[in-house]
Amino acid sequence: MRILVTGGTGFLGSRVVRRAVAQGYEVVGLARSATAAAALRRQGAATVAGDLDDPARLTAAFAEADCAALLNIASLGFGHADAIVSAAEAAGIRRAVFLSTTGIFTSLDPPSKHVRIAAEHTIETSGLDWTIIRPTMIYGGPDDRNMARLLALVRRVPVLPLPGGGRRVHQPVHVDDLAATVLRALSADAAVGRGYDVAGPRALPLHEIVAAAAAAVGRRVYCVPVPARPVLAAARAYERHAAAPRLKAEQIARLAEDKAFDIGAAMRDLDHRPRPFGIGIAEQAAADRRAAGRSAPAAGAHRRANSMTRSYQLRRLTRDVRAVAAVAGGPTALRFGAAIARHAPAVLYTGTLDAADRAMARGSHIYHPLPDVQVTLPGKAFGDAREIYCRGVYHALPGFAPAAGEIVVDLGANQGLFSVLAARAGADVIAVEAQRGFASAFVNHAAGNGVSHRIQLLHALVGPSTGVFADARARHGASHWGGDVEVLTMAQVLETGGVDQVDLLRLDIEGAEFALFDEPGWLDAVGRLVMEVHPGFGDPATLIARLRRQGFEVTLLDDSLRRVGDLGGAASGYLYARRARPSAPADGPSTAVSAGLAG
Repeated sequence: MRILVTGGTGFLGSRVVRRAVAQGYEVVGLARSATAAAALRRQGAATVAGDLDDPARLTAAFAEADCAALLNIASLGFGHADAIVSAAEAAGIRRAVFLSTTGIFTSLDPPSKHVRIAAEHTIETSGLDWTIIRPTMIYGGPDDRNMARLLALVRRVPVLPLPGGGRRVHQPVHVDDLAATVLRALSADAAVGRGYDVAGPRALPLHEIVAAAAAAVGRRVYCVPVPARPVLAAARAYERHAAAPRLKAEQIARLAEDKAFDIGAAMRDLDHRPRPFGIGIAEQAAADRRAAGRSAPAAGAHRRANSMTRSYQLRRLTRDVRAVAAVAGGPTALRFGAAIARHAPAVLYTGTLDAADRAMARGSHIYHPLPDVQVTLPGKAFGDAREIYCRGVYHALPGFAPAAGEIVVDLGANQGLFSVLAARAGADVIAVEAQRGFASAFVNHAAGNGVSHRIQLLHALVGPSTGVFADARARHGASHWGGDVEVLTMAQVLETGGVDQVDLLRLDIEGAEFALFDEPGWLDAVGRLVMEVHPGFGDPATLIARLRRQGFEVTLLDDSLRRVGDLGGAASGYLYARRARPSAPADGPSTAVSAGLAG
């Protein structure tokens, strides 16, 4: 594919260009000067002369480039969006990926915010097959303007004042991980007509970021909390009097905001796999040392830099292997441990166990997730089974496991692992899944465990006004969509399933839970519920308040299954709710599920 790149000589753009050339793309870079053209040619790109400030020349340049796709990495904060979109449309370009920023979500009101929001609107209403990528703070490499300053600072000072104690969370993304994701967006059909927040694997309090940066240079820094307002006032005074201020008040104000983002959609559609911050900042510090000719202490400092990250990962891996041993048995746990060791570089690089999960795909595995309950699944389901069965994310609290004689609704059933678990426990299940592509695996899992007669499978979309599937184009681009389905309310789900009371409702509907709870009436029929909750699509506190008003006792767990008061900047967590007082059926006794497994 022949692609036109704007902003190809910048911090991110230069990496995208090099990666695109290496992957066989024919790259043409827009160059406004001879210096920029020379830099692009050194990276292996052809060039075309053009200037974003000159719309007429820009249109001619886009036509001259004769490209099938556009990667607009140049900033959208300078009002060029109209000219870029017009030039692309005039040149016959259809596919276009634009770089925006998560900064548009700030509660502050900088002028560039309005320019970027207007730019996104221009893109979204264009005739292009567009995708918008919104990265958070980008770091990595000697030309980094963000973390490079922090690394330089922690090398010099042993005590660092942090506004508000550095409790606000941030989610930096490594430039190389972002470059790979941007390039993959070009060929991702599911990404057409969608915007993605792209960040690191998890949000970290600022004081942890500082500690990791200090460890990366072999230092220890003590963070001293200072009130945010006086610091902000001092920064404003400095900015007024400095001819070229190196620090702006807006930067300080942004430190007082939580900047955490749900990257689930980017991971799903763009295969975004960001490295943990501890590893990324250690790599950057090591690169700085090499550039400065200070490589001698690199090995020891690098080990110290990764100590916190490795310690966390070791605890997590130990926990996961023990959970597999407890539920799937010692031999399976040994095989899983060997897979982790064999794929250690990928595990460390991505911060996930995906590579080890894939290594477990051969054969089948037997699980005992609940007392007297056995489930057998093919190896390719191991990753999901490890989460649902071994970690037990939906029955982590006593009294929430499905039981014999109960009516269970599994909303967002996916390939049916929770439905099969509930049916094997003796419950009758109404399973609801919007993506028809999961049906084959679902049916096979149910049949293989002898519970098809206990499960009724409905293909339907519930709560579509929020969440990942709120956009019709996102639905059609999903990997397992498989065709349109009915849109049902929760009341219609219960009516179709032939029940008027539900003992246990399990939800995993990717952010649509917020729209679901806006529907009236159905909650009165539910005894207890457990769900994955996604703060990126709404405030969990509103769900908790609503449940408590309806007579539920509510417990919130973070991703590590620890009880918390709120999820802070986390991308997701788990909400458990049990009715504190009995709720009588509205119209007589509960009705059992009336049909076996059917699509």
